[in-house]
Amino acid sequence: MRYLFCLGLLFLFGCATNSEIMTRDKYAEVEVGMKASDIEHRFGKPYQIVSREEGKETYEYIEKITMGTQVIEQRRYYIVIQDGKVVGKYMKLSNPPPFQAIYSDDPYPNY
Repeated sequence: MRYLFCLGLLFLFGCATNSEIMTRDKYAEVEVGMKASDIEHRFGKPYQIVSREEGKETYEYIEKITMGTQVIEQRRYYIVIQDGKVVGKYMKLSNPPPFQAIYSDDPYPNY
């Protein structure tokens, strides 16, 4: 019995990571002037990095709020980096459409 308990603990700790998931509260802690390396160390690699004008990059993190197996809200957190430091940030919220509206002629729906 003790062997199984130790094996279970080993499994749980082996699956742990050093980074946290980006949430609204954690996003609020991101301040202008923070180093980009600190952001990546704390929250992991961004979902996407987009290069912008004047040497700026935008890091994108996504948080999906679920109810059961359904996504009810999606939050996209954007952190603007220039010269290795945060110079700005913004967030976009989106909700998937009702069930009937997911079937449309638009091949690239925006929700």
